[in-house]
Amino acid sequence: MRYLFIMLVPALIFADSISTLFDRVKQSDLYKSRSEAIDAEFEQKRASVYNDGWRVGGDLTYADVKDGSDSGTEYSVSIGKDFMLSGSKIEALLKEEKNYAKMLKEIEKNRIKARLWQLYGSYCITMKALQAKGELGVIYDEMNRYIDKGVRFGEFDASKSIMAHLALENLNLQISELDSRLQEYEAQIEAIVPFDGQFECRRLRPDFNKLFDPKYSALWPMLEGKVTSAKKMVELSGNRTQTLGVDGTYVDEIDTRRYVLSLSIPLAFGSKNEAERAAAMHTFAAARHELEAFQKRYAQDTKALETRLDIYRNHVSNTESSIKLSTDTLISQSRMRFVAGEESFISMLKAAETKLQMIETILDLKTKRHEAVSNYLYNYAIDPERVSLAPSCR
Repeated sequence: MRYLFIMLVPALIFADSISTLFDRVKQSDLYKSRSEAIDAEFEQKRASVYNDGWRVGGDLTYADVKDGSDSGTEYSVSIGKDFMLSGSKIEALLKEEKNYAKMLKEIEKNRIKARLWQLYGSYCITMKALQAKGELGVIYDEMNRYIDKGVRFGEFDASKSIMAHLALENLNLQISELDSRLQEYEAQIEAIVPFDGQFECRRLRPDFNKLFDPKYSALWPMLEGKVTSAKKMVELSGNRTQTLGVDGTYVDEIDTRRYVLSLSIPLAFGSKNEAERAAAMHTFAAARHELEAFQKRYAQDTKALETRLDIYRNHVSNTESSIKLSTDTLISQSRMRFVAGEESFISMLKAAETKLQMIETILDLKTKRHEAVSNYLYNYAIDPERVSLAPSCR
């Protein structure tokens, strides 16, 4: 198990990159299902504002005339159609609704990509920690072989060997846990898009000037479009004479044939009309308040994330290399002094455990930082590709 990292790394040469995963989003079943649902909702709205179907009808009557004239059957047939009188307003409304549907699709696509960004980054952070623990495993293994040899020649008591083996087993358990976490990330990604089973891990570097620019959020124009669409609906509801009914009727009576042309328009008053107007006005007001609330929340979340990232850059990124160098030096010196008989086994083990703890601390900090950026991308429907710098190999 301690050599697990050696088997994982070469496979990355032919692995998928994050750009490849992004390219597959539109072909994924997840995106297609959500896209179809958005299209279906738009078609339902389009059907609800049109009322222009054809009508046909007929009557059959028996006439019993009292004045002695001929009695017999009479019949009539009719055909009619409703014509839209507010076509331009309806078309304007449907145009806004179509744009709104398009923006909803953009939001879904961006959020799927943000989820991939989060999973990919978490995978690569975990992979780096696995490699670091694997390298430390080589040191633990060497330590075990040296202690075992010393026990055989009577230089150390058996308790030293037990402690060394327990330390190695503990490291193996941690490596197994990281490997399990990698497999979980793989399964979650595969549930979104198909991939080849391994990743070409590169450092994800957001361009923070773009990340915090509101124009890169797909939610912002969507909410503005929602306000515009609601306003169009208010304008349309204020003009209730939307249709002109035209009916042509042919009547064949006992002694007369009649040809009738009828015109009709709906009356612009009544409880239903007032309710529709009130509903449209409330929808418009709600859309405006939603946009205003979004703008305030966006500003607050942006400021909070900027503060967190500044703390990370100042207190983590700048010290990671020096921490790694210090722990490696500490382990190397402790090992040499132990072999030379100048330092106890416990001191050498403590030096290795210190590095192990630092790996866990850095892993935790990097994961939290990455999740904070990922959540921001998801919540505000930001396309990770549009706000990313060129991938770094570091």
